[in-house]
Amino acid sequence: MAAGAAILIYIIYSVYKMMNKKTNFEPSPNVPHTTQEFLNEEQKRALTFGAMLFYYRDEEILGFAPANNIYEHKEGLKNQWEINNPSEAKETVTELIALKRSTEFIPLIEHPSLELNKIQRQIAKELQIPINIVLQTKSAYAWDLCRAVSLTKWCYWVGYFTEKEAWSLIDAAADKAAEMGKDWTDYTVSFLLGRTVQGFDLDDICVEAQQLLSSKGPVFGKVTDIDVYQRYSFKK
Repeated sequence: MAAGAAILIYIIYSVYKMMNKKTNFEPSPNVPHTTQEFLNEEQKRALTFGAMLFYYRDEEILGFAPANNIYEHKEGLKNQWEINNPSEAKETVTELIALKRSTEFIPLIEHPSLELNKIQRQIAKELQIPINIVLQTKSAYAWDLCRAVSLTKWCYWVGYFTEKEAWSLIDAAADKAAEMGKDWTDYTVSFLLGRTVQGFDLDDICVEAQQLLSSKGPVFGKVTDIDVYQRYSFKK
């Protein structure tokens, strides 16, 4: 009995320490804490093109200010993208907006195969939409453009972009998406298609993608801005 009480006290103490532990959060001096209240409707619409990755990474869907340790993002940029400075950041994001990666997938998507059909059917199942809707998407453009929006925000957070530069790139990605795609369903399918073709598991992000597409969050708990696809038009 005494041992059980001791264990319980230890658990409570550990949780207390964890909840009161100071973080090493120290934003870049170049990054103002721009809250959602100060974003205009056009900026919120542009951020919506990065919603799938923002939600997947537990970031605010329409947030623009850093919410946690920016040095984690700096390491992520370095290790995952080989981005170490503003020049490399600009080059990488520009290439994504130019659809450099997703263009490589065109031959695979335009020529039906058993493997592609399997991916398309899985996407239809996870998004809870008819397979004929999925088959209408013939490009993985959204895989590049969603990453461009998300990556731009990270680069802004660590000081590689000024706020003006960041919005210019995010707007360019949003404009390119509206040019290439038809609607939010097409955008979602395109993103999942490119991500899966590149080798990522669909299961990793399909729940978040479906919830955004349906504008319905989890049964328990409320997700702020889960309805962005309803609130903001795909095309201007």
